Amino acid sequence: MELRDEDFANVNPGETRVLIPEEGWYRAQFNGYEAKRYGRWGEKLIFQWKVFTSHDKASFKMLYRYYNLDRDKGERFKFGPLHAYRKDWVAANRGRHPLNRASLPLSIFREHLFLVEVVTVRNGADAPLSPSFYWSKIRRVIRPLEDGEPWEGLPVQPYNSSG
Repeated sequence: MELRDEDFANVNPGETRVLIPEEGWYRAQFNGYEAKRYGRWGEKLIFQWKVFTSHDKASFKMLYRYYNLDRDKGERFKFGPLHAYRKDWVAANRGRHPLNRASLPLSIFREHLFLVEVVTVRNGADAPLSPSFYWSKIRRVIRPLEDGEPWEGLPVQPYNSSG
């Protein structure tokens, strides 16, 4: 098959990657999810979060939180004691584990605004990325925000945010 310049004039650009220049803790709202296969990296559960970048919630960026997915023989998700989804679920539940270990409903993420940690991805699968390719993602859910909790001080810088 011969390639022509026109073949490169209308390419599929792939997923959009957004960069928030300052790492730290931000206010965010759960916006949806999907499960997706990523070739050699396997299946991922992907949460989409609306991360607010202004005090009045007028400005935001859509960022993602990725969870590795394993399934048992019955096709049920396997979220063991140290799985990232279970950790985020417990954080969203104000540090309390579920009464039923086998039940971690998504509805907990729909109920509140949350404090999340935003980090910059600086490395690809095979090498460090050029700064023009850096992008942001959610590292973890920290806790739900209380109703009426103030919005000042965005972002809140955690200790050792360079990781």
